[in-house]
Amino acid sequence: MTQAGLHVIFDSASSNPPRVAELDIVAVHGLNFKNSDDHARKTWTMGDKFWLKDFLPSALTRPARVMLFEYNSSPAVGATAIKLSGHANNLLQWLKLKRKSDPQRPLVFICHSLGGLIVKEALVAATLDATYKSIVEAACLLVFFATPHQGGNYASLGDIVAKIVRTGMSKPRNDLLDALKENSDQAMQRFEQARHLPERCLVVSFYEGDSYGKMGLIVDKKSATLNLPGTREKQIAMHADHSTICKFDSFDSPACELVLGTIADEIDRALTMDGTAPCPVSSYPLSSVTPVKAFVQRPSLRDSIRNQLMKPLEVDRKGEVKKVGVWGMGGVGKSQLALSYLQRYRTEYDATFWIQADNTASIDRDFLAIYRLVAETASSLSDPNPDDVKREVLGWFARASGKHLIIFDGADSLHQTDNDFVALSEYCPGSPNTHIIITSRSSIAKSMSTFEGVSVEELEESQSVELFLTCAEIQLARENVVAETKLIVHELGYLALAVSMAGKYVSQTPRLSSNLSAYLDEFRSRRRDLLSETPDKLVARYHHSVMTVWETSYAAVSEHLPEAGRLLTLLCFIHYDDIFLELFGLDTDSGSTAVAPWMSVLGCQMRADLHQLEKCFRVLENYSLCQRKMMQSSYSIHRLVHAWGYDRLRSDGDEVERFWYAASQLLDDYIKTISDRQDGPVTKLRVVPHLTENIHSFKNVSRVNDWNKVDWLEAVETLGIFFTEIGRWNDAAVSQKEVLEKRQQILGDEHPSTISAMHNLAITLGNQGKLDEAASMKREVLEKRQQILGDEHPSTISAMHNLAATLSDQGKLDEVASMMREVLKKRQRILGAEHPDTISAMSNLAATLSDQGKLDEVASMMREVLEKMQRILGDKHPSTISAMHNLASTLSDQGKLDEAASMMREVLEKMQLILGDEHPDTISAMSNLASTLGNQGKLDEAALMMREVLEKRQRILGDEHPDTISAMHNLASTLSDQGKLDEAALMMREVLEKMQRILGDEHPDTISAMSNLAATLSDQGKLDEAASIMREVLEKRQRILGDEHPDTTRAAEYLCLILSALSGGPPDTLTTKKQPFVKRVTGKLQQVRDSFRSSPN
Repeated sequence: MTQAGLHVIFDSASSNPPRVAELDIVAVHGLNFKNSDDHARKTWTMGDKFWLKDFLPSALTRPARVMLFEYNSSPAVGATAIKLSGHANNLLQWLKLKRKSDPQRPLVFICHSLGGLIVKEALVAATLDATYKSIVEAACLLVFFATPHQGGNYASLGDIVAKIVRTGMSKPRNDLLDALKENSDQAMQRFEQARHLPERCLVVSFYEGDSYGKMGLIVDKKSATLNLPGTREKQIAMHADHSTICKFDSFDSPACELVLGTIADEIDRALTMDGTAPCPVSSYPLSSVTPVKAFVQRPSLRDSIRNQLMKPLEVDRKGEVKKVGVWGMGGVGKSQLALSYLQRYRTEYDATFWIQADNTASIDRDFLAIYRLVAETASSLSDPNPDDVKREVLGWFARASGKHLIIFDGADSLHQTDNDFVALSEYCPGSPNTHIIITSRSSIAKSMSTFEGVSVEELEESQSVELFLTCAEIQLARENVVAETKLIVHELGYLALAVSMAGKYVSQTPRLSSNLSAYLDEFRSRRRDLLSETPDKLVARYHHSVMTVWETSYAAVSEHLPEAGRLLTLLCFIHYDDIFLELFGLDTDSGSTAVAPWMSVLGCQMRADLHQLEKCFRVLENYSLCQRKMMQSSYSIHRLVHAWGYDRLRSDGDEVERFWYAASQLLDDYIKTISDRQDGPVTKLRVVPHLTENIHSFKNVSRVNDWNKVDWLEAVETLGIFFTEIGRWNDAAVSQKEVLEKRQQILGDEHPSTISAMHNLAITLGNQGKLDEAASMKREVLEKRQQILGDEHPSTISAMHNLAATLSDQGKLDEVASMMREVLKKRQRILGAEHPDTISAMSNLAATLSDQGKLDEVASMMREVLEKMQRILGDKHPSTISAMHNLASTLSDQGKLDEAASMMREVLEKMQLILGDEHPDTISAMSNLASTLGNQGKLDEAALMMREVLEKRQRILGDEHPDTISAMHNLASTLSDQGKLDEAALMMREVLEKMQRILGDEHPDTISAMSNLAATLSDQGKLDEAASIMREVLEKRQRILGDEHPDTTRAAEYLCLILSALSGGPPDTLTTKKQPFVKRVTGKLQQVRDSFRSSPN
């Protein structure tokens, strides 16, 4: 570099003959890769020909002064040298000094590559500072050689800049590239989308036609042209590459002739244009936001904006200005959507204006800048009043011809109670030639729309994945990377800003780039910190963190209606989706004086009035902190807002506890209400996500070391009971484990409440099919009760009874029978032979004996049970009917099918009369009768009855309740017996899938479903698949139940039959991994076959 500054290289005043210059020409070079001392001159020189001095002056029709702007653009000095805004300000100051004697002299800029960014930055800055206004007014022609005005070929502007760097530096440093990207993006931010040039300022864009070696075109046509409307811009291809595009060795060369002739013609055209009443601005870009590098296009939303702006008005609304409100929560990409519209349709407007509408001051600032550009009186008023400015600008819009687009970005304070309330309608022109787009977090923007407006919600999953991978700079994503990315964007709720920040964070954290799965763990543990990052450090052009955006909205809500703010916090302790108003248990009686207990956290004495609650939701909806779901008649909160609502309380443990307990009270009241009303499964299942979320919150609340609110555990216990009632055993186990652990910590292992909690959990584990764990826990309960209460205490005897039930499920029938006899003896001695609990013990002993095959003894005992219950409780008592039911089942097992069926019909009739058709016991009776009919061979009647059982359980309990799945299982078995094998197999596969998902792979019912499916497949002739499934059944039953359990024996027998069918040989010749065991079984099987052969039937 020689010396920085603006150097005159030719002046017509010093030529022969001397002539006063009528225009100034300023040449601005690009980067100086080789740190050349004379880069400013060499940019325009080939050989010894410096065409700006040697060729240009003589080609012009007017005398001119030619100047060369020289600045330090050497990357070798470091990234800190690349400050486009600083160079732009220096250029303005030099122009002011050099043009002091004639500031109105027409001005031409000739720029190469990144030099064009400096000139554009300078023109933007000049519009904001009245000191340099004459420079903007004098600019009449801009000549660009391969200047990257915008991204091209799907590359961002920053990427093109990096490509330019690599033409001169093989291995540029990262800090240099980052600085260049940042600065070039900022220049684009201030200029690109609006291209704010005076109407009389013409543009010539020369773009590359030849490749730069293997790198191809450095700046393609799309990036190197502005696409200005009308005839303002000439776009000319040059047969040159990025470096030689502005170098000529001969005045007569075709390239030089083309460039000089074009520049001379355009100068003449610019200076002879009618300038009496020009449109002084084509676009205004102050505080504009350009798309982030990885912005994902959302064409459906953009098209919705377009359709509304182009939609014809009704006759009585002719002449109105068309407005489209674009609203949604902070970070969903509203500004980017508006900008996407502007970039797509900007050439269809004569002028576009991007106005930052955060508050009145920012709008007034932008209006002042526009005023200086458009108002005729601007030069005469040095310090105009904001109201005068507004009046002048709106007046200009009313008078100006052509089509205009105004975007009010970030108009979040639209409610009159907002601290920064903006009366936006006062700034909206009334000209029908003007289109207005308003982006806002407030849904009030919807009411400001001419038509329906556009609600912006989360990205689609595919869009989120694309955005994350681009920001993370992961180009070739393998299948596992895409899968991990899907998990990440789901956790982020598909929120555009959060996804962008996460991707950028990964790109800047090498240990995560190759291990995406680690990001989720880090996000969950550091969620508050990561969401608090300011995006300008991660994703350029957005200056608020995710947390700041929501805190601002929350503060506005609390200012407007404090109860609404605290309601939002309360909602963070239930699920974020499907928040239905019935959950709150309020009515529409505004005269009610009742206050629900949970409402105390709202910080007021708000009446238990649905209208007040709806008012709170409306305020939250206005600030886009919740969304109404019309189809479900409910509300939802974005999952990150939901998480943020909890995180913001984390430092205040007392408040966290208060809000959790209030939410648990709310849920407790609701489940009591629907239980009292005996609501159906849809209502009960609808509340399940809220219950599980509340329990999850409880884990966090109770994690502190000194947590000791043992009475609060009753609320969690209530949730566990509800889960058990609706067959959600996995959820019940979660809540019951929490209760047990906390009671052990607070009360100790020996406390009755702790033992009771262990007892409840053990029962649930048994329901889940975790028989070993359940038996172990029940033994512990029994031992503790024996130790604390004694052997004869009723609770101890109940514990023994419950343990026996689990041992029965494990197939330990001898031990069970012994234990059941002991229970019966103790109850007979303590309670008496006629006590209901004693009779119940006799009934349970009979059930065990039935499992042992002692059917005659069982039948005798069951008849005794029935006789006692009839005498003590009466024929119509539910327990009596249940006893009759059990006796009928035993008769069925004995093969006395006619007597069993007759008794079961009587049981069903009594249950229907006493309990009703839809009572669970009634439906169970119908199911058992259907099974007996099936055993009688009355398959059509059995199938019809089983379909009715299934339909009722689906309607009452829901499709996924274990009892419903069991009913489907029974129907499938009956269909198989009818020979409807295809329908049966299809239904059995559905049963197995549900049982595996809900009960688990190793639950006894799941294994039974596998066995029955194998049987049906075998009947279909699909022996290979049947054998494979049956092997798995046998392996699981051996491992879980042992070799000698009856179910294990039956599985081995059936596997032998299938294998025999496959091989064509007798079963005892087969070899399997279980050879010794199978041999014993095949021996028994042969005995069975022999007995079949000798039987007349």
